[in-house]
Amino acid sequence: MRILVNGSEAGLVDARDRGLAYGDGVFRTLRCEAGRLLAWPRHYARLAADCAALGIACPAEADLLADLAALAPHDAAVKLTVTRGVGARGYACAAEVPATRIVQAGPLPAYPAGLREHGVAVRLCDWPLAIQPGLAGLKHLNRLDQVMARREWDDPALFDGLMANARGELVEGVMTNLYLLAGGTLLTHPLADCGVAGVTRELVLECAAALGIAVELRAFTAEALATADAVLLSNSLAGVLPVARCGARAWHDFAFARRLHDAVALLARQESRPCVMP
Repeated sequence: MRILVNGSEAGLVDARDRGLAYGDGVFRTLRCEAGRLLAWPRHYARLAADCAALGIACPAEADLLADLAALAPHDAAVKLTVTRGVGARGYACAAEVPATRIVQAGPLPAYPAGLREHGVAVRLCDWPLAIQPGLAGLKHLNRLDQVMARREWDDPALFDGLMANARGELVEGVMTNLYLLAGGTLLTHPLADCGVAGVTRELVLECAAALGIAVELRAFTAEALATADAVLLSNSLAGVLPVARCGARAWHDFAFARRLHDAVALLARQESRPCVMP
């Protein structure tokens, strides 16, 4: 893993940084293939929008690309983090404090072969996802809900856990967005008051519609798994994955998931940008 903090490879963050103290910041994770940042315009737009929602000055696109050029990843998992910066003790923040930007590039996850051919196993998490409309959709740094949910299992056969909010609505995975295919319609939670609006989720919904599949933003509970024709997950590193098992429920037809993954991957590559500056 190589890390730049405000362009410096020292990789050190001030202990007074508000991202460390309060989770006061946002992040994005994306895939770099053969030196190209997949779906880069969307990732940067989401990073800027999330920063704006918290009142944080987003780093210039040129600065982030210069950092990535210095790291020069070929195939890599890239993480971009922006915090409000260094502040004094207390919740109040000074408007003139410069944001901290952290760029990391490391190896792509070593996912087992055949995930899209055989599907993945998931579980239902007990830890509830917090409802907070003001932060809905944002990829903010406070991931304690996900940390606590991920502590619930250590079975390497499980790829992810599905998280419900306090109303019992299944919202997303610990590290993925979640979809149900039911009666020819692809359902996913509207994320109006909780959850993360991932870039790959955006690509999934666009590509599903292009493939002739109706898309609906609708809340559903775990009971909907019993009648779903397929369950899918997505994130920027793994792409689209079919779920083969959740508890006693199993699915076996992964053809649509593979078609959707291929369409999403193609669009992400079409919208890629070289990480090395000209």
